[in-house]
Amino acid sequence: MKKIFKIVKREFLTRVTTRGFIIGTVLGPVFIIGMMLGPAYFMSMSSQKALTFRVVDYSGIILKELPKAFPDTLDNGQPRFIFSALDPDVYQQKKEAVRADIENGLIDAALIIPGDILEGGKITYLAKSVGDIDLIQKIRNNLSDVVNNWRLKDAGMDPEKIYELTRKVSIKTVKVVKGQEKARGFQQEYFTSLIFLMMLYMTILFYGQAIVRGVTEEKTSRIVEILLSSTNSFQLMMGKLFGVGAVGLTQYIIWGLMSMAAFFFATSSMPAMADYISVSPVILLYFIVFFIIGFFTFSTLFAAVGALCSDMQDIQSFSTPVTFLIIIPFIISFMIIKDPTTSTAQILSFIPFFTPLIMFLRISLQGCSGWEF
Repeated sequence: MKKIFKIVKREFLTRVTTRGFIIGTVLGPVFIIGMMLGPAYFMSMSSQKALTFRVVDYSGIILKELPKAFPDTLDNGQPRFIFSALDPDVYQQKKEAVRADIENGLIDAALIIPGDILEGGKITYLAKSVGDIDLIQKIRNNLSDVVNNWRLKDAGMDPEKIYELTRKVSIKTVKVVKGQEKARGFQQEYFTSLIFLMMLYMTILFYGQAIVRGVTEEKTSRIVEILLSSTNSFQLMMGKLFGVGAVGLTQYIIWGLMSMAAFFFATSSMPAMADYISVSPVILLYFIVFFIIGFFTFSTLFAAVGALCSDMQDIQSFSTPVTFLIIIPFIISFMIIKDPTTSTAQILSFIPFFTPLIMFLRISLQGCSGWEF
């Protein structure tokens, strides 16, 4: 045991004092914080930004309905969507000026409403960027409601009455955990699980590759012969696995503390971001547990691969089968994340090479029965 501890100490100190570890430990939280807080920040900011639209209404009936169709307001009570009219004849003469206003940021977009909009004409959306799918979908849905109301009026029907009879049912998502109800949004649940899944996949693969490189390097430099003269192969491998695993846990602890500090600062300065991020301490604990399970499962295989390699060039070809054992569960996880309650997900979570990723995903999304542990 004393020999294993010495090897663990050597592996740990050798790796944590390298520039790569220090740089990775500093940049790691930047990546984690960016993955967790970045989307939440942009989502919270986008919902609090006023949008200005220049509207060219050839039909003459849609423009006056827009303020009612877009009632969204900012936290300060001001309208989120601001519409300004532009006469169609003026637009024909000043098309270049409208485009220039969009490019210069004077307006966010322009809506060109054709005269045959009630007969199926297409609205043109001019903007500097058309990548905001949620915004475009909202504009499409709200304008469709306006146009459909006019069609109903032309048909002699009462749009208000029809709306009351056909209005959509709203759904509030509530997650049941151990008999308790917990409000949980889909986006919050999905992105949190996805971020942790990617971190688990990358770190298991990264530290597994570190094991195979370390074993191969010691073998080719004949250092292993010196080490085996004072210890046996089991003690050497166990010391190396525990040493590298301790490096990974140390890095996780540092990342976790820095991420919690950043989360506390971000939510204190922008409380709206708390609506998009929620990480349970239990999930963090399971994350550590499944990292340890995944690390030892795959690092043992990578260590065996390193023992088979005769030089550093053989690592790629020999480690490919083991790498696929990590990649395949990662790919399958994207299908299971939609419905982790299926029997396929349950069965795969009991297969050793699938357990670290898929079982963690099931726990973070729905929880598991006690007997499954």
